[in-house]
Amino acid sequence: MKLKLYGEIVFPCLDQAVAKFGGEPKFSCCILVDKKSEDLVKFREIVDKLEKDSFDGQNLDVSKLCVSDGDDKDYANFKGKIVFTMANKKRPITIGKQKQAVVAGDDEFPVSGNNVYVIADIWPLTGQFGPRIVASLEAVQYVSVGKPYSKSNVDIESDFDTIEDTQTADSLGL
Repeated sequence: MKLKLYGEIVFPCLDQAVAKFGGEPKFSCCILVDKKSEDLVKFREIVDKLEKDSFDGQNLDVSKLCVSDGDDKDYANFKGKIVFTMANKKRPITIGKQKQAVVAGDDEFPVSGNNVYVIADIWPLTGQFGPRIVASLEAVQYVSVGKPYSKSNVDIESDFDTIEDTQTADSLGL
């Protein structure tokens, strides 16, 4: 079932499929959605319908859904958010503000921290891990620059020295 979400994109692998946790290569991302967003009401409606239609009305534990609580994560920017995790073996459509196609390197190609709209296909899965509800990443639309995500303890000013180029044309015999 199709769901449109608005939020911040993190950990995007939109231009190249990446194998994670020993699995097959997939295009993927996480979307941080504000806990007060109406998108969560729509998601709950989809989950309720899928549980009724596919799992005989069994209410699945949140650990069996494609979401998690950002407050439980070690990232400050995740606080107050619900984290949607989604992937797909096929490359998602990526578009800019004017619905134009964008590719890696374009100004409006979504990168971590940008605000985006995402189209996800929410569907039931049964298998070796029991019933689950997962999200397939279908399309991403860039909306605006967001907060950049970086976690580094490198201080360029104190961790590196300035390198003086002491070679001149004369010292090289030229």
